[in-house]
Amino acid sequence: MSNYPIFGCYYYPNSSQHIKSYAHLSHEQITLVDSENTTLLASTIDSCQLDSPLPGMASELNFADGGRFIPQDVEFRWPFALKEHGLSERLEKNKILIVASVLLIPLLLWLILYRLIPSVAVYSVNLAPASTIETMGEQTLSVIEKVALEPSQLSTNKQSEIQQQWRLMLNSLNLDSAKFRLSFYQSDYFSANAFALPNGRVVVTDELVDLLKNDPDALRAILLHEIGHVQHHHSIRLAAQAAASTVVFAVIFGDLEGIVEVVLGSGSSFLQQAFSRDMEQEADIYAIKNLLKLGYSNHDFADAIEALEKNLQAQKGSYDDAWLKYLSTHPSSQERIEYARQYKPQ
Repeated sequence: MSNYPIFGCYYYPNSSQHIKSYAHLSHEQITLVDSENTTLLASTIDSCQLDSPLPGMASELNFADGGRFIPQDVEFRWPFALKEHGLSERLEKNKILIVASVLLIPLLLWLILYRLIPSVAVYSVNLAPASTIETMGEQTLSVIEKVALEPSQLSTNKQSEIQQQWRLMLNSLNLDSAKFRLSFYQSDYFSANAFALPNGRVVVTDELVDLLKNDPDALRAILLHEIGHVQHHHSIRLAAQAAASTVVFAVIFGDLEGIVEVVLGSGSSFLQQAFSRDMEQEADIYAIKNLLKLGYSNHDFADAIEALEKNLQAQKGSYDDAWLKYLSTHPSSQERIEYARQYKPQ
């Protein structure tokens, strides 16, 4: 053990008040003495706790009563702790490992966030209770209604006509009409568009109905595309990924408030969510296959995308940056049109 005094400061228990002192070590005990040779504290070494020191920082010794001693020499290392912390300190000083950590940690985060979590989300969606999904869908609709939707201005006859076509399509595809519900709204925010909520409710804007008023088969193709999102659990998967990613960041950065925000803000997040290109392609394929199954043409889907693209280009100046960013996550319209027109059943 040390035969010479170790100068430093003693901090009183649970206080920032401190006094200059020095420590004497024996085989079993450490004693702190102030400048007037008055013993401040005597403790066995086994009852002390030692923080793992970082390079360039003093090795802090904590006593059982909450007091602590910080050596004046930042390079000083307690002799009884060399074996315990020697390896970690050597690793922290290893430049190759530091550079490797800088490169590997972002790669590890990328693998967790973009590979592991999405894979887990795919397998976890079937574990979500139907009641939870129904609540999530209706709460999401309630949030979107407040910020982006207005009551539909479509005539009752027009809505009834489309609802009848919707029910016939569900019956033909053996889909649950209690789950898949169709709602109409007017929306300056969404313009001509449709979207599906996780519980199976599909929302269609008046603007989309008006855009495709002369092509009901194209409207049918859009509705099938939205059903495809529900059948593949895309919204639930995105919600699971967002929740899991937030938990990962909360654990890494110690910000547990982020977890609460996920729970409280899951509804509004759907308003800003964008399906991945793979998800959009899955929904496209679902729509095209079922168009053919119902006796319609794969060109109906291409016609629908063409009409939406022309409408988008005509109104591009009126969209804000957020909406254009949302649209940019979709596959190229021309790619989708070409895929639909060239589609050959397997």
